[in-house]
Amino acid sequence: MVLYVLSFMDRQIIAVLVEPIKADLGLSDVQISIVGGFAFVLFYATVGVFVGRLADSLNRPLLIGVGVFIWSLTTAMCGYATKFSHLLILRMGVGLGESALLPSTLSLLSNYFPPKRLATPTSVFMLGAPIGIGLSFIAGGYLYRFAQEVMSKPESKEYMIIGGMAPWQLVLLTLGLIGILLSTLLFTIKEPRNSKQRAAGKKANLISASKAASVSEVKQYCLSNWRAIGGLYIGMSFISLASYSQGFWDITFLSRTYDWDPATGGMSYGMVQLVAGLLGAIVGGVFADRLARRNLAGSSVAMVIFGSGIAIPFSAMYPMMPSPTLALAAVSIAIFGNTMAFACTASAMQRLFPTTMIGLATGIYFFISNAVGIGLGPTSVAMITEYMFQDPDKIRYSLLIVGCGARVIGFLMILGNFRYYDRLVAELEGLGYTKLGRRRSAVQSGDVIPEQSS
Repeated sequence: MVLYVLSFMDRQIIAVLVEPIKADLGLSDVQISIVGGFAFVLFYATVGVFVGRLADSLNRPLLIGVGVFIWSLTTAMCGYATKFSHLLILRMGVGLGESALLPSTLSLLSNYFPPKRLATPTSVFMLGAPIGIGLSFIAGGYLYRFAQEVMSKPESKEYMIIGGMAPWQLVLLTLGLIGILLSTLLFTIKEPRNSKQRAAGKKANLISASKAASVSEVKQYCLSNWRAIGGLYIGMSFISLASYSQGFWDITFLSRTYDWDPATGGMSYGMVQLVAGLLGAIVGGVFADRLARRNLAGSSVAMVIFGSGIAIPFSAMYPMMPSPTLALAAVSIAIFGNTMAFACTASAMQRLFPTTMIGLATGIYFFISNAVGIGLGPTSVAMITEYMFQDPDKIRYSLLIVGCGARVIGFLMILGNFRYYDRLVAELEGLGYTKLGRRRSAVQSGDVIPEQSS
């Protein structure tokens, strides 16, 4: 979770530094959105599929450790970027490193916890997103102010390593160096496959514990259950588009609409992200597990529907508010519901697939979700602002169009396919159907538990 916090800080810090980077490098809204979105997601989404495949059979803490080092190193090197092309290439490196974290960690958690207790610990891990986003704005604002003070001193040009840097470059260098140090935390994490193998002490178990499902098996499973899987995957990709488009441009929105400087807007918005995001992830996970213990197989997706439904009206309201205080109040409720949806989607995927498929399945999910969300979200807002309205001060209308419209589409897709997801998970976990859709366990009903569930 600490590393997930770091990944979001490194990912989102560009949103805090939009205006100073644009000013120093002479970039347009579209160019800075490409740096913050497309350049990052190009490798983050595509490589995530291959890393997810590796996570089904290799040492997952080692995969994560290598990823943390790569994204931290390239973040630090962003501090020396002096051209658009430099940032573009280095942000691809950040995406490459971060692609290792989610598939490997969600696969690990599915080995640590049983299905009916999985949503809460997964939500604890997913707390890294709101904490990381919040800290990227709060700490990013403080770091930027501190960097301004340091680099404003006449003797700053003589400092080793940082001499002559712009404040935003110093912020990126600092975050990268912190990440390199934190990568040592991976030495404290054990690979449960190895511990289970040692406990078993049998060659047969050694093989089965590390054997991943083949690509053809995963493909066949997805085709056979395309409505349950596709409804969740594609629906969440639209919600991801809404989330990333608004998250990337909200600080700029506060600056252009209410004349807030980036540091003030970043710290205020960061507190909202932190508090509302934490509550959304925790509440979603706890209630999903409570529903699961009552044998509602689709408990996690039920909370995804609930959270995304809450976010829709408030994502439409906040850009149109007459004051920054009211805007932050409205966006806090949207963030609460949004984070609930993302946290519960992670636990939903863990229950949707057999454990031998989880790494690859989550890699594919994040490929689709992030390719649409990060790849298209920030740039779609920039293009509407720049080419449709042709006025940077009308960014509030672009946020309304993209954020609310995409959420409505995603919500309807997930809601429309809920019954297919519910039925599939019930079959995987050996739950039988009774009157009014309530379920009894397979043990109680005398049904045979499916082999992949056992």
